[in-house]
Amino acid sequence: MKDSKPSYESSKLLARYPSGSTLCQLEGKFYIMGDDAADVLVLDGKWNELHRIAIFPKGDQLRLPKASKADVESSVVFDNNGKPAILFLGSGSHSPHRDSMFVLDPELKHVKRVDASSFYDELRGEVKELNIEAAAMLDNQLLLGLRGNNTFPDNYMALADHSGATFKFHRKILIQAPVPHAGISGMDYDARQDILFITFSSEDTANAYDDGQIGESYLSIVNNAKQLLKKDKLVLTEFLKLSDLHPEFIEQKIESVSLSNEPGRLMLIADDDKGNTKIFSLRY
Repeated sequence: MKDSKPSYESSKLLARYPSGSTLCQLEGKFYIMGDDAADVLVLDGKWNELHRIAIFPKGDQLRLPKASKADVESSVVFDNNGKPAILFLGSGSHSPHRDSMFVLDPELKHVKRVDASSFYDELRGEVKELNIEAAAMLDNQLLLGLRGNNTFPDNYMALADHSGATFKFHRKILIQAPVPHAGISGMDYDARQDILFITFSSEDTANAYDDGQIGESYLSIVNNAKQLLKKDKLVLTEFLKLSDLHPEFIEQKIESVSLSNEPGRLMLIADDDKGNTKIFSLRY
């Protein structure tokens, strides 16, 4: 997809699942996590709910309290000692509550919490304020998107080496985007075509902890990604305002992007800051 523009395909509001913040695809199933949800929501390829996998205990409320939630904002399928697993990452924006990772074995439907404080402290040494919002695998390295805010507006990517669920910071890449104060929110990499898909959203917030008024969301498409990511700065030129693509994107904060198992199909997840989750599909 060197020059073509993505096209809107469809969308769906997901019933009684709060604050969708990340999704990834494994073997035709979509795994969705909300930043204040207690369960992972698992959908089939037609967006029908298959089941939910508990990560946190919950009471009568659908949404977990802001002060104590792990704030899972990104996820990625990775090789966990020779077996495919899904890694959910806390944002690291409030220590220690958000300094955890969660490894999901999709076969066993079992989730293991991993203390990531040592790795997150490495990342804190590289940026003004840590807020992990995006993740993808680039070959055998973990690629993270570190979101800026109104006070510290720079967005970065961080590359990390890993052995199983143990990660070690390697280097960072400054992201130069054409829209000021748009923060990275999601990422996925198409290894077959060497394309990196990145989503951004804007909201009026001065720090990594508080939410703000929802602005616009964007999609950036990076061709020849592996070569460009060898540099210390990634200059983005293709930046699509999603509300220009279709009015369904108005007042929707796009939180994550994922490849489908169907070639040429891209999935997006959105949160409206009112506890609702919406899934979108694009063709590219």
